[in-house]
Amino acid sequence: MIYFDNAASGAFKCATVYKAVDYAIKNLSVNTGRGSYKKAIEAEKTFYLARKLLSKYVNNGAIAKLIFTSNCTEALNFAIFGMGIKDGNVVSTVTEHNSVLRPLYHLNEEHNLELKFAPLNEKGFVDADSVLSLIDENTRLVVMNAVSNVTGAKNEFEKVGQKLNGKIPFVVDGAQGGGHLRFNMKRDNISALCLAGHKGLFALQGVGVLALKEDVELTPVLYGGSGGDTFAPVPSSYPEKEEAGTGNLPAVASILEGAKFAIENLDYHCARLTQLTDKMINGLQKIGGVKIYSRQNPYGICAFSIDGVSSMQAADIYSEYFDVAVRSGFHCAPLMHKSLKTADNGLIRASLSPFNTENEVDVFLSATAVISKNASNF
Repeated sequence: MIYFDNAASGAFKCATVYKAVDYAIKNLSVNTGRGSYKKAIEAEKTFYLARKLLSKYVNNGAIAKLIFTSNCTEALNFAIFGMGIKDGNVVSTVTEHNSVLRPLYHLNEEHNLELKFAPLNEKGFVDADSVLSLIDENTRLVVMNAVSNVTGAKNEFEKVGQKLNGKIPFVVDGAQGGGHLRFNMKRDNISALCLAGHKGLFALQGVGVLALKEDVELTPVLYGGSGGDTFAPVPSSYPEKEEAGTGNLPAVASILEGAKFAIENLDYHCARLTQLTDKMINGLQKIGGVKIYSRQNPYGICAFSIDGVSSMQAADIYSEYFDVAVRSGFHCAPLMHKSLKTADNGLIRASLSPFNTENEVDVFLSATAVISKNASNF
């Protein structure tokens, strides 16, 4: 099978990830922070080394405020609800994933907060001016994603953070940017950055990252055991304050090795994905009946439609007849599809890994040509 759904979950892992996970399962099936015996200490060291690496990668200024969650969705919920906002308005964008939109809708329902969404510009991304123009004296939070999971367009989140200058809490959804962008939370005044482990960071499913800037405090939304401060209602220090319950050690071991690999090879991987998306987009442009919604990008995302074939039908055809895995539908980003005027059938998304090949792209393009030419026959 040719796998082109890496924006949903990366299928390709480096050898060190497999080795680390195997070792963790076989030798470290213990609780971290709950024991002083050798294996518990070794397990805790794995968490610490992963925190240290990722804290440096995002430059949040505090290793202890690098929080591990079960996924990016959980990290975003912790960040958004943890801000404790109960009045005013929240500014976001039309490119957001439901991991941002649904928490915001809940805040709107619970506290009648006003929600404002910055639109796409003519180039297909959200520029800083459109976000900043929505901010007023009643704005309590700004939330935006770094990269659209639908089209692979990068938003100007750095400029927004620099302009806000810490005056308003600023949360960034970095799910599609992790492993592709060099984040700098201190420079860009990002209060909370949320990352997915299982995409560009080459980790297993089951681990996400909530990175807090060193001066940011959140109210916990998950309570339970922490291994410390047993008699306190809430642990007094980070990361325990946000990490209730038993952590996913094999997944954290995987993000330690996967992130290390991603960071070391970031420039090469971005160049490789830019090359592959360029080849894919140029090839699709030569096929009649295909409309493209992406530009070449270093995130590996190409969204398009085929005349006469719904996105869901197309994905089934790719799989059944050509053994190619692509994503169909709305990609959990409803406002983006309304903006693109694709809310009726959604879009086909082919998303690549640096480990995909030119030959696989050629097979995909040949399959697309056949589907487009015979749309009425499927």
